[in-house]
Amino acid sequence: MSSSGTSLDLAFGYAGIGRWDYDPDGGALLLDETCRALFEIDSGAEVTQSLMQSRVHAEDRERVFGALAALDTEGAVYEEVFRLDLPSGTSRWVRGVARLGVRDGMPKITGVSFDVTTEQDLLAERELHLAEMNHRIKNLFALVSAMISSAARESEDKSVLVDNLRGRVAALDRAHSLMKKTDSNQPLGLAALLERVLAPARTQQTIALSGEEVMVPAKAVTSLVLIFHEWATNSAKYGALRRQDGEIAVTWTMSPEGLHLIWRESAEDYDESAQMGFGSMLIRASAMQLGAEKTRRVENGWLIIDMKVPLAALHEEA
Repeated sequence: MSSSGTSLDLAFGYAGIGRWDYDPDGGALLLDETCRALFEIDSGAEVTQSLMQSRVHAEDRERVFGALAALDTEGAVYEEVFRLDLPSGTSRWVRGVARLGVRDGMPKITGVSFDVTTEQDLLAERELHLAEMNHRIKNLFALVSAMISSAARESEDKSVLVDNLRGRVAALDRAHSLMKKTDSNQPLGLAALLERVLAPARTQQTIALSGEEVMVPAKAVTSLVLIFHEWATNSAKYGALRRQDGEIAVTWTMSPEGLHLIWRESAEDYDESAQMGFGSMLIRASAMQLGAEKTRRVENGWLIIDMKVPLAALHEEA
């Protein structure tokens, strides 16, 4: 490929668009300097198909080069988005666009490639937010279903049922507002936070909260609420909060290392599927944001979750 420094070449280079030619019969590849930089190939180094394949992420390789090989009609278009695993140890998303033409009676593919890492990161973030929103909606439906069942068992007439449900829906709204950060501008006591998350699902169960006063800073509230909300939802669907005689005991202590919290709930027939799916990923992500360590086990009819949150996560200026 020519590197004559024409205005078009310069414009493509300034835009970060690399240009390339590919001979599908002979396998020859020509890359301009921008494209070489994109794929981290030294100037002057021989460009082979095997070298290019080594740059493309293994999971994308067959699709990308298969699409190139499938171009068999003049004017056919190639367009693929794929990942690069580069010698520098970094990863990059690239979009390649090309068209099959004919030069001097021979097929020739001419294309461009450019970095779309930012675009792909935004798409991934959007998908994660959508998945989280869908998961929260499913959790809300599950909690509302549990609330209706519990209220029906406890209520002797229509008015009592309505009041019961109205109170729980209000409690659910207060707990949900914490996750939307509309109620988390100020530090919140850990006991109060737990009370607000558990309130919508609890009925006649025995729930004991015990520990010294711990103020959770605004920056840590959302992560903790997400974790506690998942635990409470799982409990309402599978554990102690679905039984009138269920028991939950949450204890915590503070030390120079941080917060040590233990959640214990009666779980004679706990369903292990409570730890599957997006909810478990959400718990892991929230724990990671806090730098927390968490273990979980079922022992002698009790589900025990042991979580340690480092002091830095609970420090307002951290």
